[in-house]
Amino acid sequence: MQEKSMPANNTIMKATHVLQLPQEMLTEIIRYLPPAEKNKIRATCKLFKDLVDQPVLWQKSTIILRRINVFNAEFWEVLRKRKITSVEVKEIRLKQWQKLLKIMPGLLDVTVDSLWSEEILHCLQLLTHLQKLHLKICPGLSERSVIREVVHFQHLIHLLLCGITLSGSELIRIASLRNLHVLSLHTVQKALPENVLEYVLFHLPKLRELSLSYILNKEQLLLCLSLPDSHPIPYSPEESPPIAKLQLHTLALRQTGYNLFSERFLDQLSTIHTLTVCYIKDFLLHSVDVFGQVLKNLPNLTELNLAWISNLDRIVNNIPSSVAKLRVIGTKLSNSALSCLSNKSWKLREMDLTLSYGFDEKILKEFPHLFPQLTRLCLSGFLLTDNILLSLAKMEHLQELDVIGGTNLTKEAIQNFHITTNGRVCLLVEQHPMSSKCDCLWST
Repeated sequence: MQEKSMPANNTIMKATHVLQLPQEMLTEIIRYLPPAEKNKIRATCKLFKDLVDQPVLWQKSTIILRRINVFNAEFWEVLRKRKITSVEVKEIRLKQWQKLLKIMPGLLDVTVDSLWSEEILHCLQLLTHLQKLHLKICPGLSERSVIREVVHFQHLIHLLLCGITLSGSELIRIASLRNLHVLSLHTVQKALPENVLEYVLFHLPKLRELSLSYILNKEQLLLCLSLPDSHPIPYSPEESPPIAKLQLHTLALRQTGYNLFSERFLDQLSTIHTLTVCYIKDFLLHSVDVFGQVLKNLPNLTELNLAWISNLDRIVNNIPSSVAKLRVIGTKLSNSALSCLSNKSWKLREMDLTLSYGFDEKILKEFPHLFPQLTRLCLSGFLLTDNILLSLAKMEHLQELDVIGGTNLTKEAIQNFHITTNGRVCLLVEQHPMSSKCDCLWST
């Protein structure tokens, strides 16, 4: 009779049931699951129900609420237990809003889409510790009511006003929010007066991110971003003096009518790490040459996002070698422009060429040699062939390849790609859900 082999220490290894694992370990496993999978696990037993509802697993989550009246008491109790601090609501009624604030008084981050009532806006004052506020499309409210309610939140560090008509007389009140780190003004039709905007910016000492968008506006204004010589309103003894220089790290100019390229403007750009510029194609194209000169004056730039620039060839030589992340949307760029980019952007790790055109398959096949350090590449909208896909599989450091939209790839090519890369690269071939965050880059 043949004897069974035993472990050297004469112990028998027993299988461990998942419920016997330490709760700390189970919590870490659940942390990496998407919300839908968390809900499935939560429904299996009381242990997982309690584990999934731990506040530590929902600290960075935003709950998107539509049709609040359909939720029952159990739903609200779950939100209370998870201590949700970030919500996005749309077309909410006053009674529903009051109920939400009563159940979740600790909200720190609120996004309200399609706000029609001043009473709803006034209720926000109950959130005494609110830090992030995003108001998007408020057709039923006057600019005075919006701004005067907003300035009550002296703890606010992030303010985004999107789809709202603003004038200088009310906007200047934002200068009182001296804790602001992020300010986004995406207005409709009216461009902000230059002197008022400068006054606000130079009275926000902690401001690090600025985003401006003037939808439907095609005026050309000069954005100097220099310490104003005069002030829109007289100084008061209690008023803090303006700062001497902006300390912006991120600047986004989306669909603006600003001709931002003045000599005084350049002095405010030395601290910029991330720059986003989006021009509508039918105006301001003459500024591209000047924009190339601006790029030369950004020594700390690491991320550059360009959309609807007429031709990247005209500025590619001026892109700083410090750029590690480049996003070029809907822009013409030739094979020679990409070759030039590879010669100078040796720090480049991520590149997005969504909807861009002018280059061909020949240059794409050379990407493993031109951009060997890329970890992420997006070619969304390009008609990628099987041969190109297999060529891109040779990029040794690539971790994610996005070829969503317009692809002619076969299942065999996709399978061969995964085999060649040993499953190292995440290949995106299907449309992913759109983000709920405001992105006026695509607004019309």
